[in-house]
Amino acid sequence: MASLVGTNHSEFGMKRGEFLGLMAAAMATTAIAIDVMLPAFSAVRDTFGIENPAQTGLIVSLFLGSMGIGQLIYGPLADRFGRKPVLSLGLVLYVIAGVAATAAPTFEVLLVTRVLWGLAAAAPRIMSRAILRDRYSGDDLSRAMSFVVAIFLIVPAVAPLIGQLFLELGNWRWTFAVGPMFALLVLLWSARLPETLAADKRVSIRPAELARSVATVFKTPSALAGTIALTALFAAFLPFLSALERIFDLIYDRQASFALWFGIAGAVLALVTLLTARLVRLFGTERTVSLWLVVLTVASSSLVVVAFATSGVPNFYLFYFLILTVVSADGALVPLLTSQSLEDVGHIAGTATSTIGAVSLLGGSILSAVIDRAIQDTVTPLGVGYVTATAVVIAATVWVRSVRRPTAATHSGTD
Repeated sequence: MASLVGTNHSEFGMKRGEFLGLMAAAMATTAIAIDVMLPAFSAVRDTFGIENPAQTGLIVSLFLGSMGIGQLIYGPLADRFGRKPVLSLGLVLYVIAGVAATAAPTFEVLLVTRVLWGLAAAAPRIMSRAILRDRYSGDDLSRAMSFVVAIFLIVPAVAPLIGQLFLELGNWRWTFAVGPMFALLVLLWSARLPETLAADKRVSIRPAELARSVATVFKTPSALAGTIALTALFAAFLPFLSALERIFDLIYDRQASFALWFGIAGAVLALVTLLTARLVRLFGTERTVSLWLVVLTVASSSLVVVAFATSGVPNFYLFYFLILTVVSADGALVPLLTSQSLEDVGHIAGTATSTIGAVSLLGGSILSAVIDRAIQDTVTPLGVGYVTATAVVIAATVWVRSVRRPTAATHSGTD
């Protein structure tokens, strides 16, 4: 297949650049619903009289947990009714929930609306991946996924700065309103996207058929290994996301510059993911995964050693460098592991994407709570979480490669 970047070929009636841009925008609705409001957490605490800073972490964790549940709904619906109507439905619900959160009169109501918001956000997240799998496979899927994620990661680079701007112009409610406004624009843009799932490839959502599809995901080694690996990475990443504002504010006393540092991290993540797409073209998906696993192992181990050596509070710049390296390797691995997990289940891409996404996100959210609660006056739990996650990802990767290689050798010998 031709290069995914720098060409102007048509993808489902859209120019390739526009097609990938729309997929990135749909995926970015998740980041918009989280990253824009991070600078406003202290203002939320002040408005509702919240004394425990960790409580605002629920704004992120409940959103992500409900998004995991929502993924179980939209994937099978997309395999039955097509990608586009499910994408549109999710975006409409996203706008409604986002507006409700913006107007929440109490913190309890805010948390309820965040649950609803997360349920809605699952649709664009899942549909973007299913649509990509409709079009690509193999290394082409890895490159497309990495390119889309790279564009998507521009959002975390600028979102906190946007949130900080709206916070200074108005109040925290202004930052919450950014999400539904962005989703409305994506909804209007998606009207240009033709349906990508042919009518003759749609499957039933009768309970028996759905159960068989889900069972197929867990019986497929690449999908199962990908699910385990992604769960581990989410479990390590989510505490970083939900606790980073607290770390900057309470441990390093850098609340005023939080948006800037977070924006730099987002820009680096985007560049690393673009580099990953290039590495896949040069070396293939498997070798690129191995490379980033080495980086993740070295960086996470270094973070743990440094944290223990400094009673959990290393020098800020050293901490920032190490955690940025760790999260960059994580960010590079996620699209690669996602594409690998979908490779052998493309015939049920909607259900497979939702199953893998829901299990990994829900499992990661539950496990991440242990790490998140441990982050009070030390960053050590972040490092320990990532070292543990890295070991799980390596084990899952080695296992699936050992399973697939004998199979590939057998097929080669019988061709």
